[in-house]
Amino acid sequence: MFDALARIHTRPVIFSSTTIPELWTDPHISERMLATHLDPGVDLSSYRGELIERAVAFVTERFALGPGRRLADFGCGPGLYTRRFAETGCEVTGLDFSRRSIEYARAAAREAGRDIRYLHQDYLTYRDTARYDVVVMIMRDYCAMIPDARRRLLGVVREHLADGGSFFFDVDAAPAFDRVEERVVHARSLMDGFFSPRPYFGFLDTFRYEQERVSLDKYEIVEQGGTRTYFNWTQFFTPGELTAELREAGLSVVEVLGDVAGAPYDPAAPQFAVIAQVSTE
Repeated sequence: MFDALARIHTRPVIFSSTTIPELWTDPHISERMLATHLDPGVDLSSYRGELIERAVAFVTERFALGPGRRLADFGCGPGLYTRRFAETGCEVTGLDFSRRSIEYARAAAREAGRDIRYLHQDYLTYRDTARYDVVVMIMRDYCAMIPDARRRLLGVVREHLADGGSFFFDVDAAPAFDRVEERVVHARSLMDGFFSPRPYFGFLDTFRYEQERVSLDKYEIVEQGGTRTYFNWTQFFTPGELTAELREAGLSVVEVLGDVAGAPYDPAAPQFAVIAQVSTE
């Protein structure tokens, strides 16, 4: 028992493992994820409904969405943004590797009479002849990726931007790291059965990696007959650090904003958004 608990609570080497696909493709967990996406009163998987509306309005105006324009939503989930973007008349593509979310998005688009191209695909491996005027990635997905995945993502974005096209996304900001506290939580069916429909014991360890300004929520799920581990990494950025990372991938930051709804940048806020384009230097 001591050895098992010691293993559960061991601090992993930073970015030593990632389980993002497992979180979004597990049949039970993806069902719970979809439910939180569709709840306009919470901001666990998507922003609250009011912010979504303001974000869509900002993106529509800032990037002049309308007929003849092309937009891709990387990590589109159940289509909360893509359906609204399609109302402008622009050509919309949504990508997500959660089959459950994509199936929901397709059904909702049919019901709304919207012609939206949905791809059940990991955007890290996306290859297409399409070129987009705007690529959006909303809800701070960028921060959950390990560095190698971020580099791969930026390569995909750069490859699929049309001339003059823009990449718009948001991240967790450095001040938010100050609010992260190391902790240990354990409970029967941790998070109200989020991880399994069967009985389980859940252990959550939150770790801080000070030098890299990274946090980890490590979930150990102990069921009868087996144990599963999930890693939720978060990288916290300053605008300067993000600008340098984008520059290495051949992208330049055009504008830094306070959020995806276009608020002014606040250096004390827990998040910010950027607009980037392919570098011309």
